[in-house]
Amino acid sequence: MKNRIFFIFFILLQFGQYVYSQDTTYARTLMLTLGSPVYGGRGYVGNGNRKAADFIANQFIKDGLSHYGLDYLQRFNFPINTIQYVDNIIVDEDTLVAGTDFYIANASQTTKGNYKLLEINDSLFRLNNKYRDSILNLKNSNKYFLVFHHSNRNIRFALNNKVAGLIFLHSKQLPPWEFSHAQNPVNYAIVDIIAERFPSNSTSITLDFTSKFYSHFPTWNVVAFKKGSLYPDSFLVIGAHYDHMGKMGQSVIFPGGNDNLSGTAMLLNLARYFSQHPQKYSLVFISFSGEEVGLLGSTYFVNHPLIDLKKIKFMLNIDMVGTGSKGIVVVNGSIFKNKFKLMTAINAKENYLPKVKVRGEACNSDHCPFYRKGVPSFFIYTTGDEYREYHSPMDLPQSVPLTNYNGVFRLIRDFIQQQ
Repeated sequence: MKNRIFFIFFILLQFGQYVYSQDTTYARTLMLTLGSPVYGGRGYVGNGNRKAADFIANQFIKDGLSHYGLDYLQRFNFPINTIQYVDNIIVDEDTLVAGTDFYIANASQTTKGNYKLLEINDSLFRLNNKYRDSILNLKNSNKYFLVFHHSNRNIRFALNNKVAGLIFLHSKQLPPWEFSHAQNPVNYAIVDIIAERFPSNSTSITLDFTSKFYSHFPTWNVVAFKKGSLYPDSFLVIGAHYDHMGKMGQSVIFPGGNDNLSGTAMLLNLARYFSQHPQKYSLVFISFSGEEVGLLGSTYFVNHPLIDLKKIKFMLNIDMVGTGSKGIVVVNGSIFKNKFKLMTAINAKENYLPKVKVRGEACNSDHCPFYRKGVPSFFIYTTGDEYREYHSPMDLPQSVPLTNYNGVFRLIRDFIQQQ
């Protein structure tokens, strides 16, 4: 009899491990798919953003979730400048490789040709008006690229077409690629270069890239819901952005494995689970676009809501949950103290994560537009030293460790079930 009980216990244990492992297996499959070159970094060069929206909508369909309106897609538009084509840069006679040695900033205008280089005294340029004016008033200043040894953003975007371009040298690695000012592009080129690939006393640069500005670029939030069993007109919202930086030119792809394929996978994993486990309240799943450009998808949703915002009991936003060796951070945890206490109590009981750390309010992800509209909300992200890639071509879906993915999943699952 004891042997039989042990056998049954062993089978149940193995089954439990199998079920838990499937969370990570499903997540990795989703990440590898959406992070593949077919989806082009889910950005605005090529059709990657639309392909990703369609893929996510199809996952909602497979899970049997319902939609608002005609389908799962909430379309909106925004202005954006994109880098469509990039050739390698030549500094004097040295060839630099796009995506490895340099980035072209998204705010840049199309630039092609050979230009003179002028190294700048950073401090004088920032603090001495006479020095700055002497540079900007150079004869044929539009034939010069100014070379800086820092990346002061005030300088990056305040020259008003005085020169052909700016170069910022970086001693160790390229900075995260951003959409800074991409909605309001500048009239010159901005280039970030690894300093060791930029020969000292260089005199000229040859470059060739093409940018394109869209005044109304189309994109889509993807929205689905599971009707509540007792209170169908009250809602819990789970959100995660699916967009990323996309492509710089024709070949440099920013896959966004941790940011935010990890969160997108978590969202879809939760949607799959709750499609089979209805709750008292209706659950709304939103995969946002436009987050990287400035929280545009979530802002559009709260300004054009598909549900009454006043009837949202709580909103959970999931962004960058690919690590977790040190646990999670809960933005707005200090604001909505009772909800945070519930989350920490669940974790203390079940020991899902090493730590659930509280943080105050911060407008740093898609919870923010909801919070500003009066919707109680958390933003959850993982912490740990095991993975550092961010807004880089090396943020690969296969490299994200998913250290405590299952623990985060279970904690969020239990939190939702206890509302």
